Parts: sequence; structure tokens; C-alpha cells
Amino acid sequence: MNILAIDSATPVAGVALVDENKVIGEEWVNYKKTHSQTLMPMVDQVLSRCDCTVADLQAIAVTIGPGSFTGLRIGLAAAKGLALAGGKPLIAISTLEVLAHNFCYSSCLVGALLDARKQEVYAAFYNVENAYPQILGEEIACPPSAVTAMARNIMTKYHKDKLILLGDGVKPYEQYFMQEFADNLLPVPIQHKLPRAACLGSLAVQKYINREFEDVFSLCPVYLRLSEAQTRLGIGEI
Repeated sequence: MNILAIDSATPVAGVALVDENKVIGEEWVNYKKTHSQTLMPMVDQVLSRCDCTVADLQAIAVTIGPGSFTGLRIGLAAAKGLALAGGKPLIAISTLEVLAHNFCYSSCLVGALLDARKQEVYAAFYNVENAYPQILGEEIACPPSAVTAMARNIMTKYHKDKLILLGDGVKPYEQYFMQEFADNLLPVPIQHKLPRAACLGSLAVQKYINREFEDVFSLCPVYLRLSEAQTRLGIGEI
């Protein structure tokens, strides 16, 4: 089983080739270039370096959101194009779930946060005591104060005394979270702070086994909130 995983939901661009036993190859970049510049060359590099073609794949996986509106559209367009061209099934997985999959077999509560701008984050909390994350609650767009309230409620309910916060939504409010949670908030190594395409691939293997595929024609990004243009249109500014 070969699955190509494509992630461009955040400023990170990642592509990985996985099977049910290992990560075969991975490209990951968090730099200035746009996803439209980097993503398809990364796909080509991963496949060519692993002596793999689209015909050799069993499925294409993509992060479906939340995240950057433009990044999500670029990633989904690439994944849909490859799936249609190769006649391969398409697997979609939450960006926040992919992020939470950076940790497993931990008793800590894991919060996945992405920068939503406008003083908000996209957030969800996960139990990571087993190999794969289990969401506790739902994915929401909210201010940092709501994140702290949710974290405290979930920590009390599930008897968690330590918290791990991941994602680019942490950095803008890092001092605030440190002040709120003090020693209960654990530091995160830099290699685990952002989404990895290999984690997307790992989760996609399980969906492939369960035959959880998406309709390539109707699948749309999960934004969690309206775009700026939609908001302005709704209030009559445009």
C-alpha cells in the first residue's frame, strides 16, 4: 500500500509517501515561498526519489482544514487533480487531527491550535493516550481566552494535569498561555510544533483500511469561519 500525503493548510508545505509499515519519503518546508511554487515540485521529488509513480499509489490524502484559505485550496486542487488523473481514491483528514498526531501514548491533553488571525485561533483538543488521537469536543474558531477555558474544563473532566499546545496558533499568544497554565503547560520540541505530512499519511492508512474515501467532485475545504470577502459581502461592504 502506497499513499501520497499532501499538506498545505498552513505556512508549512509537506508531502510524504507512506505505506502501512513506514514513512518511505517526506519533503517538508517552512520558508518564504508560496505553496503554488513549492507543492507540486515537492510531489515530483518525493515520488521520483522513491521510484514511485501515480500509477503505483493506492490513494491520495490531503489536509482538508481548517487553515489558510488559499493554502487549503491549493492542496485540495493538487490532491483532486492527482486522484482524478490516476483514478485513485481521495482521503481527507482534519489539519488539527494531523497536528495532534505528532504525539501518541501520552497522558497529557493535547491542544492543536492554528493561527486564524483577527485575534482568534482554530482549536481542538485530543486524547493521545493511544496510537491515534481522539478528539474531545469539536473544532472551533475562537479567541485565546476560550481556549484556556476549554482546556481547563477538559483537563478537569478527563483528569489531565499536563497540557501540550501545538501549532502556529500558539506562538502569538505564548506568553498568555504560559501565564495561564504555568507548570502545567509542557514545552514542545521544535520538530513536533507544526503539521507533518508523515502524520497525515499515518492517519490516512487507517482510513484506507476502513475504506473511508471522499467524493472527489463534492469535497470542499473545512474553513470553520467565513473568509474576509464573505464577511464583507454579508454585511454589505461589497
